Amino acid sequence: MPKAGRYHEGVPCWVELGAVDLGRARRFYGGLFGWEFVELPGWSVATLRGAQVAGLTARPPGAAQSWTTYLAVADAARTAEEVPAAGGRVLREPYEVPPEQGWAALAADPGGAVFGLRQGLLWQGAGLVDEPAAFSWSELHSPDPDRARAFYRRVFGYEYGRESDGATLFRVDGLPAGAIALGPDSGWSVHFGTADTDLAVARVRDLGGTVLTAPEPTPYGRRAVVRDDAGAPFTLIGLPSAERSLAA
Repeated sequence: MPKAGRYHEGVPCWVELGAVDLGRARRFYGGLFGWEFVELPGWSVATLRGAQVAGLTARPPGAAQSWTTYLAVADAARTAEEVPAAGGRVLREPYEVPPEQGWAALAADPGGAVFGLRQGLLWQGAGLVDEPAAFSWSELHSPDPDRARAFYRRVFGYEYGRESDGATLFRVDGLPAGAIALGPDSGWSVHFGTADTDLAVARVRDLGGTVLTAPEPTPYGRRAVVRDDAGAPFTLIGLPSAERSLAA
């Protein structure tokens, strides 16, 4: 994916967990990924080796815990206006992200998949990507991929390339940035890199999480789908460079 820290319209640039219990979420993900946390007004920022890698915000009582993918935009207010015209919905109008880090908004595509918009001022997204314990990929699953592709092309200008592993890759500025795949339900799935998928899955179980699909080989690394200890699904993907390093 395009590297963090450089602006690309529509690229997945940030992920945020809506947590039912922030303390519990910090314990789980700190134990799984070794994240440390910086407490800011209304939210927590997860860091890895000093770089910001994810956000955690509190969900209201009764809400489900889940991960949200944020897409980089130059102007959150302007993009939010384009979402309904393309058949989507704005769920939260653009708001300022403290402390003076930019603007964000929440929206849903025509199939109901929730995603965020992120307009950076001091930074453009995650400080580390494509590394173990960091965000590495986002993939949209939709029961109507053609409709989804039309929506994201209109709003973000996505270009579509070849199909890979059952999904259509989308490109931003000519670079692979994510994928859209056929699925029974609409939603963005968040992938985190790992040096050893099997060990990471075992750690998920130790921390009270569950495994939805056991580790299996893919062209991009060994992959497993899991849930955290409060039910939020995410994907673990082995990074070939990290796996080769371990084998050396």
